[in-house]
Amino acid sequence: MFKQLTYFIFYISIILTATSCQAEPEVTMPDKPLEIVLNTTAKALYERNPEYTAFQENDAQPMGVTFQGYDFPRYKEPTVAIKYPNGQISIDGVMSILAYDNTKQQNYKLSKISLGFLFDHKVSGITDERAYKEMMSLFKKLNNKGWMHAKTLSEPRLSPEDSFTFATKEDGYAFSLNYTYPLSFKQWLQLDDLQTWQLRHGADTFLNIRMNRQTDSSTGKRHYLISSEIFNEVEPLQQVVPNDYVDPLTKEYSKLYDKLPEARLFIETEAIKMGLDIQQYQPDYTLPLVLEKTGIDTGKFVSIDSYKITYEEFIKRQEAGEDMTPYYEN
Repeated sequence: MFKQLTYFIFYISIILTATSCQAEPEVTMPDKPLEIVLNTTAKALYERNPEYTAFQENDAQPMGVTFQGYDFPRYKEPTVAIKYPNGQISIDGVMSILAYDNTKQQNYKLSKISLGFLFDHKVSGITDERAYKEMMSLFKKLNNKGWMHAKTLSEPRLSPEDSFTFATKEDGYAFSLNYTYPLSFKQWLQLDDLQTWQLRHGADTFLNIRMNRQTDSSTGKRHYLISSEIFNEVEPLQQVVPNDYVDPLTKEYSKLYDKLPEARLFIETEAIKMGLDIQQYQPDYTLPLVLEKTGIDTGKFVSIDSYKITYEEFIKRQEAGEDMTPYYEN
């Protein structure tokens, strides 16, 4: 969670800085949408979009890291087509595209690509009602194309409706909000100004959509900065494994895999305290890379029965040396 939040704040700062330094608005943009494909090299990304050569950017960082992508002039933002295995998503008004590139690896494949865009294309901002309708429309398009809520192994198994309650409670977890739940406008306004939805298509293509809702203190106008990250199954592993790992990522993940049931028990215990129902038969999904490299099928993940024991009691008795096997779900 903290790794994701840190990256988001860093990403927002890049977008806002880029916006202030962009070219004059009279620049003519190509009619053809810019195409984004995962697991391609930066060179291939640029070659795929020759019409956008003038907007290419790269920002060299220490240790052989470079951020590749595009930066566009304000009020002339193009449409970007994100292509994935079974379809594509089109997003209008994209301000900036950012991809992590490792120059120390030959033909490094871009495993995560981030896009920043605004719902409003005017300085005057946008109303909350309009932003709400825009987001609900985007979610409907994603749902129609087969995208699902991407519940991780450390998240509570909740119904879409209960996920809203859990995401908006003080002890809840905003990342657990299921995008398929049809929010009312009143519920939309209850969301945190930094809200994230996690989605997946199949088991190897993921999409995080982050909303940054801001109010201009001098004018009272509302602005919605939206970032979308599309990434492969490596990123969910990196959210679990610390940055200083030595062995291959899948091996490091397998070392921590048996700790995830306790993480889920902790958060499901909180959900039960709120009076929410745990969907114990809600399925997890297989990560093909983990199955291939370690033999672990995450789709058969075994949780601890949160109705039989709380997290606090489980840890206390486990540390006392008790066999906790009877509390694991079969």
